[in-house]
Amino acid sequence: MSRDTVEVRPAATVVMLRPGPAGLEALLTHRPATMAFAPDAHVFPGGRVDATDADDSLVARSVITPGEAAAALGGDLAPEVALATHLAALRELFEEAGVLLADTHVPLARVAAARSALLGGTATFAAVAADLDLRLRTDLLVPLSRWVTPPTLPRRFDARFFAAALPEGAEAAFEGDEVAAHTWLRPTDALEAMAEGRLAMWLPTSATLQQLEYARSIEEIRERLAPGVLGRIEVEGVSPEVTRIVMPAGGGVAGQPVCAYLVGRRRFVLVDPGDPTGAPFDRVAALAASRGGAVEAVALTNVDPDHAAGAEAVAETFGVPVFAGPGGGRPVPYAVRELADLEILAAGDVPLRVVHTPGPRPDHVAFIGPAGGFVIAGDLDGLRGARSLPGPMDVDARAASRERVRDFAPGAPWLSGHPVASKDV
Repeated sequence: MSRDTVEVRPAATVVMLRPGPAGLEALLTHRPATMAFAPDAHVFPGGRVDATDADDSLVARSVITPGEAAAALGGDLAPEVALATHLAALRELFEEAGVLLADTHVPLARVAAARSALLGGTATFAAVAADLDLRLRTDLLVPLSRWVTPPTLPRRFDARFFAAALPEGAEAAFEGDEVAAHTWLRPTDALEAMAEGRLAMWLPTSATLQQLEYARSIEEIRERLAPGVLGRIEVEGVSPEVTRIVMPAGGGVAGQPVCAYLVGRRRFVLVDPGDPTGAPFDRVAALAASRGGAVEAVALTNVDPDHAAGAEAVAETFGVPVFAGPGGGRPVPYAVRELADLEILAAGDVPLRVVHTPGPRPDHVAFIGPAGGFVIAGDLDGLRGARSLPGPMDVDARAASRERVRDFAPGAPWLSGHPVASKDV
């Protein structure tokens, strides 16, 4: 089956957060091994956007308007579709985890019975909302990111991720056969469990946990991580061997541009494809094909989502490896070939020297072109994702890394990880 024949279905996912003794904890549900999609994986509650999620009666009960919903998602969806996506997130969270983000004055027993009817197919969400006289708190959803399932898979989704705080006094509850178990974990602990093989995750889940790892409150998430206006894909020839592609949604977050670099003449290495929304990947593939070649490998300066979120889709589609710095394989759920300091990247027709450059992250590397002609510097210039909460920078290590790169490539232009030139390189 080709990518053109697989229907891409809109979906909505909610990261439910609660305060814990050591910081925010996220709800992860364990899907049974018998499920057709993501079997045995730990995921956030979510599912498809249904046509009924656009019901006029639900729209009328929403706290936010269709226009406000569209703006919150970055402006790339029609208003009515954007609000239906928010409403689907509320419905899926209620169905799957029993958490209702809505104002109502009816007894909890009636709410529980309404949920059972919804799960059993004897009532629609619109009918439940009318029966319980719900005021649907779409305003409590904090949009995070967009993820499009790689074209190699038989089931594809265009999923919008939201965060929300667990309402005071509420508890997650489960019925039916879609959830085998559940757990509340700090993002750091969940990522460590994945790295140790104790939890299985798909990339959108692990990358979202990375994005939330240093968040302290839902208010901080809304302020620092929520999408902005979606920009355009920009393509610029840096040299005959290097093309910069500004991808507008690093980590899937609209308004967080990231610079990817297509390096090569006919056998290309794609550096830092951080946008998992599909269109930037199609642009890269077309660029490579127009030059009579193809992408031969993906290389990452670091595995923060705004640099790495699109890597798996590229790797799976072209059947190519992903290279990252020392320790870069731990936070991601796919195979990574970890690079050694001063190694020459074994891919592409333009040699790239790897220089381990800790500071922004322990796994950070820079790539130096032939004869020190250019440096793909990642986050070494100190610029970070515009809509992110990255881990603390080791300032001393970064300074030493910068000096080391200058020693290897004195006078070479630095190609930044983000499309704002550094003032001090």
